[in-house]
Amino acid sequence: MKKAVSLFLALALSCSMFAGCNSAVTGSSTSSDASSAASEQESSAAESTADESEAASSSEEYTDLSGSLRLTGSTSMQEVCEKLGEAFMAKYPDVTFEKGGAGSGEAPTAVTEGTANIGDLSRELKDDENPDQFTAVTIALDGIAVIVNKDSQVENLTQDQIKQIFTGEITNWSEVGGADGTIKVIGREAASGTRDGFESILGIEDETVYSVEQNATGAVISAVASDPTAIGYVSLANVENTQENIKAVSVDDVAPSVDTVADGSYVLQRPFVQIFKKGSTDELVMAWFDFLASDEGQQIIEEEGLVPQEINIQ
Repeated sequence: MKKAVSLFLALALSCSMFAGCNSAVTGSSTSSDASSAASEQESSAAESTADESEAASSSEEYTDLSGSLRLTGSTSMQEVCEKLGEAFMAKYPDVTFEKGGAGSGEAPTAVTEGTANIGDLSRELKDDENPDQFTAVTIALDGIAVIVNKDSQVENLTQDQIKQIFTGEITNWSEVGGADGTIKVIGREAASGTRDGFESILGIEDETVYSVEQNATGAVISAVASDPTAIGYVSLANVENTQENIKAVSVDDVAPSVDTVADGSYVLQRPFVQIFKKGSTDELVMAWFDFLASDEGQQIIEEEGLVPQEINIQ
């Protein structure tokens, strides 16, 4: 009997010891998890502090920024540049900003001659514009919208129909589903980046037949808005920001939009490019592109109906 009691006590003691060990292991695991969580919190806090320090450092880099920043060239880029310029001056109150120009063709000459810090082109640099002398930065993608008067019955045109209209092969709206009437073709001047992009994409360089050539985007919009028989082409961003009596037609059944430009399904699109002298250390220029690369700059570009591009100036 005594042996039985002793055996029972021994078994009870063993179970108690096992439970104690198991509890110790569990407690150790909880302590480890807490330590890990604390470590992760400290790491996260450190990363956050580092990010804030980096942002502050970037901002402090241009604390004493002052002077005059002038952009010139493409009129299609007028609105987005002005919006960016307003925000840039708000960030750097001692800087004045000016955007001018009557076409992309002016940009390389202005930068070379020093009458502008930055040149705006709604196209790529051409070989005869000495591209090796500049650093070129694509800041956005833009659609080229084919516009007609809001009263027009035409909602869609194929690329072939557009080619034929702008080369004079199709001259009446009734040939493309519109009301009977002679088509009035509105174009841009030879130095225009929008014209260059439009004609080169469609392969109709030197073949276009224009009723009128305008020297600015706004003039094309006004001409089409005031004439039910007119057709023209302008920056998609300008169409989305205007209250004029115009509409953009679909091309090959694809409506122009930020999304269709971004995914490439809308074929009439081109880059918005800014250039400056290669090797320049102009602090105003560097600060400008840093601002364009920031969240604020990217948001402004997007809000203007454009597709922002990654900006990285080495």
